Amino acid sequence: MLLSAICGTAIVVLLVFSSPRITCTRPIPLGNKGGQQPIGGKPSVSNYTCTPGQSCWPSSSEWSTFNQSVGGHLRVTVPWAAPCYSGDSQACRNVATNYMDGLSRTEQYGSMEFLDWETCGQSSCILNSFQPSSPVSGECSLGRLSTYYVDARSAKDISSTLNFVRQHSIRVSIKNTGHDYFGRSNAANSLAIWTHNLKDTKFHKTFQPQGCKSQYQNVGEIGAGIQAQEAWEFFEPLNMLVTVGAVESVGIAGGFGQGGGHGPLGPMWGLMVDQAVEFDIVTADGEQRTINECTDPDLFWAMRGGGGGTYAILTSYKFQLHPTVPMNVYSFQANFPLPEGELDITESKVHRDVVRALAQNQKAFAQHGIAGFNFLLPDHMVSLQVVPSADTDAFKEITGQWSSFLTNYPGMNITDNSYHTFAKFSEWHAFTELPSIARNGLVGIGIAESGRFIPKKLFDSDEDIENLVNAVVTAMQFSNTNRGGGIAQLYATGPLNQPDNSKTGVNPAFRDSMWEVIMGGIWTSNTPLDVRTQIRNTISASLQPFKALTPGGGCYMNEGDWTEENWQQTFFGSNYDRLLEVKKKYDPTGLFNCWKCVGWTGYDDPMYSCYAQSRKAPEPTVPLGPVG
Repeated sequence: MLLSAICGTAIVVLLVFSSPRITCTRPIPLGNKGGQQPIGGKPSVSNYTCTPGQSCWPSSSEWSTFNQSVGGHLRVTVPWAAPCYSGDSQACRNVATNYMDGLSRTEQYGSMEFLDWETCGQSSCILNSFQPSSPVSGECSLGRLSTYYVDARSAKDISSTLNFVRQHSIRVSIKNTGHDYFGRSNAANSLAIWTHNLKDTKFHKTFQPQGCKSQYQNVGEIGAGIQAQEAWEFFEPLNMLVTVGAVESVGIAGGFGQGGGHGPLGPMWGLMVDQAVEFDIVTADGEQRTINECTDPDLFWAMRGGGGGTYAILTSYKFQLHPTVPMNVYSFQANFPLPEGELDITESKVHRDVVRALAQNQKAFAQHGIAGFNFLLPDHMVSLQVVPSADTDAFKEITGQWSSFLTNYPGMNITDNSYHTFAKFSEWHAFTELPSIARNGLVGIGIAESGRFIPKKLFDSDEDIENLVNAVVTAMQFSNTNRGGGIAQLYATGPLNQPDNSKTGVNPAFRDSMWEVIMGGIWTSNTPLDVRTQIRNTISASLQPFKALTPGGGCYMNEGDWTEENWQQTFFGSNYDRLLEVKKKYDPTGLFNCWKCVGWTGYDDPMYSCYAQSRKAPEPTVPLGPVG
C-alpha cells in the first residue's frame, strides 16, 4: 500500500513489511544529542511553556469562557483505545476492528496514524497492532495527546484559540489527520486545534486571486480538513485531476500541501505546492488573511514548501487542477531466487541487477513524466510505473526495456506482470488496494523512517550507477541484519521536470532529485523498548551509504528521519535562512513551533520531552476535568 504521511499533515510513503530471516542484533549507538546549531543562529527560546499546575494556567472559569468563545467546540480528549482499558467490550471491538485502518484513525482527535506519537515515555493507551483484540493491561493515559482540543469549525474558532494561548502562554498544536512521521501535529500539555472538520470544497472554472491581475482556469478550493479521497471524489465528476499522493486518508492542505506534496502525478505536473494559487489563513496575531503571490509574496512563498504548522494556520487551499487523462500503469511483482543458507544482500546478484536496470531506465522514465513506486525486500519486489497520458502505446514502448528485463530474468517467480489503463484516478487507487499491494502498507503501528534525495547526476554514467547500486544493497543488508527489515523504497514521484524553485520554499534538492530513497522499519506495542530503540537507530544508520554519495544533500521534510541532527540543511537546504526570516516576521513570539520545523526551539524545550532526543525527562500530558 502507498502510505502518505504527512504531517498533521501528510506525505507519500509506501512501507512494505516483511519478517527477515536474519536476526543479528549488533547494537547501534545513539546519535549525538547535542545537534548542530541552526543555520540561522542559536535556537529560539519558547514563550509558550505554561503547563497545568503552574500559576499561568487558566482557571476553570477562564476555560469555560474560552469554550463559549469557540461556540462550545472545546473538547476533552479520550484516547481511541480507551474502551479496551475500561471494559466496554462492544466499543472495544469497534476500535479493534478498525485499529489499522487509516481513515478510521483520522476520524477522532484521540489517535494518530502511528503509535510513536500517542506515547510519552511509559504513558500511552495503545493496542497490539496485529492482534488488537488481545487483552490489554496497565493504565490508559494520554501520552502526548492534548487533554483539551478545539474542534475548529471556522476561522473564527481558530482566531479565538490563538488569542487564548497567547494570553496564557500555552503551547498550541495543530492536527488534521495525524499522518506525520515527526509527531509535529501534537505536543504533550498543549492546547490542540483540530482542523479535520473544515470540509468545504469548491470548483472555480475561472479564478482571480485577490489583488492580482492574472486569472486562472480550473481552480479547486478545499478546507483544511479535506483528505485525498474526498478531494478526488469531488473533482473527478468534474473531469479534473488533483495532485494528491498515494494514500486516501492524507489531509492534502496540511503538511502535505505546505511541505511539498509528491505523488503519481508529480513528474508530469509537479508538487502540490506548485499548484497553489491562494491560501486563507489565520496568523499568529489571530488575524484572518487571504494571501497569494500578489498580496503577501514572502509568506505565500514560505507556506509553499516551508512546512506546515510553522507560519500560520491554513483554513482554505486554492490550487490548480488538471483535466482528466487516463492513468497508465505497468505493475510487476516477483519473489526472488534465494541462496541456500544466510542471505547477504550485498552479494545478491538479483538485487544488484534489479537496482542497476531500474537506474539505467530512470532517465527515460523521468523525461516522459513517468512516476515510479519501487519496493525492494530481501525476498521479493514490487514495482509500479505510472503516467497520466492518453498515449498508452508510447507508455508501453518507454517501459518496454524494463519490462523485458524483469520478464526474462532467470529464476524470478513472477506473481504479477501486467499493463493497465484506468480512465479515472479512483480506479488507479482501487488497484493499489489489491491485497498483493495493500497488505504491505501499515498504520496503527510504531514506525522508524529515514530518507534521502538521489540527484539526477548520479544516473549519468555506469560508474555512478554502480555506486548507487552498492549503496542500495549495503543499506538493505545493514537494515536486514539489525532488525530494520531490509526494505528499500525507491520513489520517482518528484518535480524533476519543474526545475524552477523560485516560487516555492521547498528544499531546492527536491527539484534535482531522480529518486527519493526511503528506509523504514516498524514496531508494535509488544516490542520491548530496547528493540524499538535499535530499530530506530538501525533505520537512521542505514541511510549512511546514501549520505556518503550525496554530501550536502537533503531529504523531503515530510519523509525524513526525526532524529536527523543536520536537520536545517537536510530538510530545508539553502532556503532555511530566508524561511526563518519570514517566520520571525509573521510569528515574532514563536507561537507556532514543531519538532525540527523552521524556528524550532531545540532539545532543551520542555514541551518536546516526549522525544527520545530531548534533554528533558518525559512529561506526559496531565489529565484534566471537563470544561463547563
